Amino acid sequence: LISVFDKKNLNYLCRNLNKFNYSFIASGSTGKKIRSMGFPCKDISKLTKITLPKSVNKNKIFSDISPLNDATQDNISFLDNKNYIDQFKKSRAGACFFKKDFQKIAPKNMIPLISTNPYHSFAIIANAFYPMKDIDPGIHPKSYIDSSAKCDKSVQVSPGAVIYNDVIIGSNSLIGSNTVILPGVQIGSNTIIGPNCTIAYSIIGSNVKIHFGVKIGQDGFGFAQNDNINFKMPQLGRVLIKDNVEIGSNCCIDRGTGPDTIIGEGTKLDNLVQIGHNAVLGKNCIMVAQSGVSGSTTIGNNVIIGGKVGIAGHLKIGNNVKIAAKSGVMKNIKDGEIIAGTPSVPINDWHRQTIILKKLIKKKNK
Repeated sequence: LISVFDKKNLNYLCRNLNKFNYSFIASGSTGKKIRSMGFPCKDISKLTKITLPKSVNKNKIFSDISPLNDATQDNISFLDNKNYIDQFKKSRAGACFFKKDFQKIAPKNMIPLISTNPYHSFAIIANAFYPMKDIDPGIHPKSYIDSSAKCDKSVQVSPGAVIYNDVIIGSNSLIGSNTVILPGVQIGSNTIIGPNCTIAYSIIGSNVKIHFGVKIGQDGFGFAQNDNINFKMPQLGRVLIKDNVEIGSNCCIDRGTGPDTIIGEGTKLDNLVQIGHNAVLGKNCIMVAQSGVSGSTTIGNNVIIGGKVGIAGHLKIGNNVKIAAKSGVMKNIKDGEIIAGTPSVPINDWHRQTIILKKLIKKKNK
């Protein structure tokens, strides 16, 4: 299966946490992440629900997280990819999350944090070391808020932000610098909207994170063709973004034509994702960068869509589907299928096609 995720980027994150210790809303706000002073081993065990070996000093303090190759005895690291086994064997990390299979090759001075999902366990600890600082309530004097807009007193509005009439913003939310919230938009509680975003015709839930430069609620790409003339179809729907959604930088989500465009609860969009008008994404989906969904396509729950995937319009994608990177989806997909290729086919068929093509090319070159 073509890799859907690239966890190598986490090494860069870990390596530069001390240099670039900012949240994604840092521009125009005080939204910095402040590193904790450290955690004893027993607290790490409680946070991740991992049982420590009896011989371990449960009061040993860990001061930071780190990738395997840079870690010291005061650092916690993780192994979740066999490509890093050599680094794991040589690592000086004081503790490390890894699966039980690797226990025999772990360095002697490393505390084994045995986990069924090391990446998830490491994410829990990373958030504990670098928690988000509370929002600083207040309206910057260089922002503009229409008199009819309703912002909770705990909202932070950064310089250059513009909030139009009849907007409603819930408690503990943040509006980044130069972000424009157009008339009638509703935003829930604990929602963070980064700098340079534009949001229109939308209802956004609580605990939503919207990164730099996102555009939500602009017209969908709808034209009625007649006699070689493209006649614009009015876009009259909304965008509904449910709770706990995260939207990466420079994503574009078009408003519906008549029905609404919907992003389901817990769904995460990487940078540069395009969602067409009337599209519906279910709960807890993941879309990786440069992928796109055409109009009126419905995607089920727990679907993983790899980078640069293109999905045609008016399709139905089932629950628990996985779509490999660079696939072109042109027909409906049933629940639980794993597909790849252009046009997309079941993953095993795609592998067979690839093998046959290689054999044909070798035969031709002889």
